[in-house]
Amino acid sequence: MNSFVQNAALEYVTGLLALLALVMAFRQAERLFQVSSVIFCAAGSGLFLSNGGTWHELPLLLTSFAVILVLFYVLPFINSMIITGRYDQSVSKLLKAHVQHFGQLYGRGLSASFLLGSFLNIAMLPLVYGVLTKHLRSLPERLAHLFISSSMLRGYALCLAWSPMEVLVAITVDITGTGYLTFLPWLLLIALTLLVIDGGLGYLRFRAWRIHDHMEQTREKLDWSVYRRIGLLMCYLALFIVCVTVVKQLFQLNFLLSVSLVIVPFSFVWAFMIGRLRTFFIYSLKQWRERVSTLHSYVLLFLSMGLFIGALRDSQWIDYLQAPFIFLAGQPIFLFVTIQVMFLGLALVGFHPLVTMGLVGELVQPLLMWMNPVSIGLVLITSSLATVMAGPFNVSVILTGNLLKENPYKIMVWNLTFAFLFGGTGSIVAWALL
Repeated sequence: MNSFVQNAALEYVTGLLALLALVMAFRQAERLFQVSSVIFCAAGSGLFLSNGGTWHELPLLLTSFAVILVLFYVLPFINSMIITGRYDQSVSKLLKAHVQHFGQLYGRGLSASFLLGSFLNIAMLPLVYGVLTKHLRSLPERLAHLFISSSMLRGYALCLAWSPMEVLVAITVDITGTGYLTFLPWLLLIALTLLVIDGGLGYLRFRAWRIHDHMEQTREKLDWSVYRRIGLLMCYLALFIVCVTVVKQLFQLNFLLSVSLVIVPFSFVWAFMIGRLRTFFIYSLKQWRERVSTLHSYVLLFLSMGLFIGALRDSQWIDYLQAPFIFLAGQPIFLFVTIQVMFLGLALVGFHPLVTMGLVGELVQPLLMWMNPVSIGLVLITSSLATVMAGPFNVSVILTGNLLKENPYKIMVWNLTFAFLFGGTGSIVAWALL
């Protein structure tokens, strides 16, 4: 509400509500997030008070990243639309139909993850795993696990790179002050190029292993209805991007908030247009309740991080932290590699990429005045999303490890080279655009 009506009293009430939410979420959050929030709150409060702030002003800083939580709360609606619209079944048929060897299956798994990841997000992983694992029983266990983790996580990371519903993409758009549509062609170029490269390499690597003819699923034929539904899925995504752009321009909002406001009404209109409104309402409400009950850790993380970043922004320490980035700006490729290594390095020790993004986003602000913001944005997006496949504490890697009964660090090792290739490709394209 305060985004539309700029009111000091309303802003302070929002801050007090954020403080209450912070306290209530603490007990139910995961241990790692509890420790992180205590550090952020202590450091943020110390910085703010030492800079001349007062205790009663602290709640105002808590809401700096609260808009991210809005997106987390509405995402279950667009996720539910894919299930109730049965688009996941169409992609599943595409994945398993008429496959003769594992080289073909690798490309199908990569493509399925790429198609479903934008809408289903992390819920895509168990779905694709369930289909792939039925076909891989004849492969050695280690090779099968490498096959699944690579095709799922790489396709997932590449689809998130251009998805308007991905939080890291939306944050980058707002950090750089550049329109999403300006980023979109370059993000699609990077994602599709790497999709083709990895699909081709997977084809060559696994084509020697044939799939047994007795597996009935491999001989299923596709009819045009499957391609039609997948085509419609892409059309609805394009329409969603148009709606977000219109809302952003009409109300002069930031991109993250625009996406959050469009998701719910767009999902209901979509359900109505395909005649699944009642089913969607029942299923999405159930999914929303389940997802909201698991968000305590993220509430704790983003509110405490907002306090820290807000206090850091107004302190003298920000100048010292920005100095190395300003120095490296003279050699942009070294700056881009440094950002990439920061995201992956901090992910190795448990830093969530959103935390790193919040910090790096502040540190690169001076650079946006003389460097192409699209270049900075491409590096931030590709570097942060590389952790989706190579961050051992990232939820996607942990979930994949649980499905495969493998250590998350082993999943990281299998995908680390591609993670550097992903970030490196973003850096090369960013350097070319300077």
